[in-house]
Amino acid sequence: MPRTAPVRLQFKDVSLHSAGLFPLTPALSRPAFSRSIPFRLGVTSYVYPSDILENVQRLAPVVDDIELVFFESADASNLPTPGEIEKWRVLARKHDVTFTVHFPIDKALGSPDPVERDACLTSILSLIELCGPLTPHGWILHLEGIEANATPTRVREWQQDLIPLLRIIAGVVDDPRHVCVENLGYPFEWCEPLLASLPFSICLDFGHLWQRNSDWKAHLQHWLPRTRIMHLYGFDTTSRHYSLERAPMTLVREALHDIGNYTGVLTLETFGYDDTASSMKRLKECLGKEGLRG
Repeated sequence: MPRTAPVRLQFKDVSLHSAGLFPLTPALSRPAFSRSIPFRLGVTSYVYPSDILENVQRLAPVVDDIELVFFESADASNLPTPGEIEKWRVLARKHDVTFTVHFPIDKALGSPDPVERDACLTSILSLIELCGPLTPHGWILHLEGIEANATPTRVREWQQDLIPLLRIIAGVVDDPRHVCVENLGYPFEWCEPLLASLPFSICLDFGHLWQRNSDWKAHLQHWLPRTRIMHLYGFDTTSRHYSLERAPMTLVREALHDIGNYTGVLTLETFGYDDTASSMKRLKECLGKEGLRG
């Protein structure tokens, strides 16, 4: 099972609930600090125990960006219809909200299995065509199919398998700079040869860096100029995403200070109302009374 499977199950569990089985979840309100921060504040499309449409309806007045999290597997799928896409587009325009699209992670684009690689590419290309009318702020891409303990030979094979697929993706999207490669559980240096030949951007996931005990400051300093999306959430030794309350406040404050005047999207990548609401509260506490200037 892929390393990211717990995260997939986490948002799949939320998405498959029926809103009619739950009491009305309290509405989030737009945080006052959103007026003093340079970045666009985002959350995922699975805050409320309902479908994506209801989440977009309830979240669009509250945040600046919504991360659309999709999955497509043999047992379940949440891929939208063109009609649903149009409803999301109208809501986004009304509330001046943008979308980031997270490609499905049920298959690995860098798998050793060519059949799986082709299936993953087909899924990605279909989603690009389907979600194109939303003009996403970014397309979040996992380069999976590799483990942190991979041999140098396997790393080279993985890189060689990915290059032609990434070129296809770059040629299909309106702007390849909107494709954002996310750091995962393996050394991100392995992606550098791929990013050197393609104009892709970066999705900088603080949680993954902190889980690996990486030199996150060096990573941030190196990749910040190419970073278009950031992910922030609480963590432990697993890949599950928790409320930001689970991350040390000193660490979060340091990260928020170090991103400076970053103007891209910063997504509280949590799934479920409680974790998202408490993450907003903790973010406010970490920002201080004057936002990033505090």
